[in-house]
Amino acid sequence: MKDHLDLASYKQLTEQLQPLTESEATLNTFLIEHFGELSYYGIIDLAQKARVSKATIGRYLNKLGYTGYSAFKQALRQDLIAHDIVTPIDASKAKSLIQDTDTKQEAFRYIANVTQLVDQFAADLDVEELEKLAQLIADKKRTVYVVGPASSRALAIHFSTLLKYSRSEVVLLPLDKGELPKTLLGIKEGDVLIAFSYYRFNPVVLDITKYFNLKNAHVTVVTNTHSNPYGIYSNAQYVLPSNVDSIFHSRTIGFLFVELLLFLVQRECHNDDNFEELEDLFKFFDVFSSIDLK
Repeated sequence: MKDHLDLASYKQLTEQLQPLTESEATLNTFLIEHFGELSYYGIIDLAQKARVSKATIGRYLNKLGYTGYSAFKQALRQDLIAHDIVTPIDASKAKSLIQDTDTKQEAFRYIANVTQLVDQFAADLDVEELEKLAQLIADKKRTVYVVGPASSRALAIHFSTLLKYSRSEVVLLPLDKGELPKTLLGIKEGDVLIAFSYYRFNPVVLDITKYFNLKNAHVTVVTNTHSNPYGIYSNAQYVLPSNVDSIFHSRTIGFLFVELLLFLVQRECHNDDNFEELEDLFKFFDVFSSIDLK
């Protein structure tokens, strides 16, 4: 049994068990596809998501060398600790120990790192899946809810604001538990939640994803790490590259993702949008008008 279990070592263990039974093969496929989020699953959650019995999970883990599900999760947690994202305070301390370098050189190095993120995003992007999400969002029979804590709030605001040009019934959810329940009234099966959550995971957002999952709504999570607690309640996840060797992880690809999704939604709307109505409202309330200099 490995005390520190990453995906590569897990695959090595499973190779020793071949051939697998049908149910074991189903479980194995699920574990590989969702490996980064497994430490957040309880055994009941795993059984339901992988569509196998708890007994199958127990027998399979015993074959791998684990005394039970708790021992398996502990090994996963050890891998999480070893590969945890560096906190801004730790990154700041590390940077302070580095000797000063040329500002221009550092600026262009940073830009080059961001360019690599764009290339990585383009290489990994599943356009067909993103198109399906755009179709869901463009469906005006559904209400679209958007949430984002802390720095991810900027992504949520940007997305929900511009989405209103394409369709109505867009709700930006607050994180204030006193206000939140009133905004969740009337959620229907098939409604859509887009949850942005970078780096640190907010317990209120986790509860929101859980609630939408219980309502059989479609939950999409946009984050920057495969190891996150939202996967258990989401229908789809987009894990966006963010590491630019800086104190803060970059949200550049997050905004690129948002604007690409908005572009695809607009295509799906086929000119059935709110542009003219919004323009009339802006004129009526004298919003965003140019200053008449005399």
